[in-house]
Amino acid sequence: MTVAQSTTWLRLASLLALAVGLVAAFASADATDGLWLWLFDLLEWPIDDNPGAFTDPSFALNAVLGGVMVGWATLMYFVTTRQFEKGNAELAAPMMVSILVWFVVDSTGSVVAGLPGNVILNTGFLAVFLPPLISLRRSHPTSPCSGHHRPGQNPHPTQ
Repeated sequence: MTVAQSTTWLRLASLLALAVGLVAAFASADATDGLWLWLFDLLEWPIDDNPGAFTDPSFALNAVLGGVMVGWATLMYFVTTRQFEKGNAELAAPMMVSILVWFVVDSTGSVVAGLPGNVILNTGFLAVFLPPLISLRRSHPTSPCSGHHRPGQNPHPTQ
């Protein structure tokens, strides 16, 4: 995959994450929680109107989750457009690590909380983000964050 293809893919993936975050944030009130409520019903298969409504604490959590997700997606979008598109792939490795950490923590918490269907959704997000990040990382194997450097090259140039 070329750098241009990887960055296009990552821009779209970031916009998808931003859209999901906005749906979560809008689920902070009865009038705007329908899509997020339906998603939770789907994740708790079968679709049976359970949950039928969010509680006040759930509204607050939806707002917080949505805000964090929108912020994270915005960061990934700007890293993609301001760094990767300019040929600077140094942030591909830390971005990949952040997505893997999110996946492990979110998926583990989902299983513990009795929502294993969310692991399937998380796996979809992982499948959207990892291929272009792996490609970018491979396209710049000598970047300090890749873990690879040429013999005699200081992997920490500021030291």
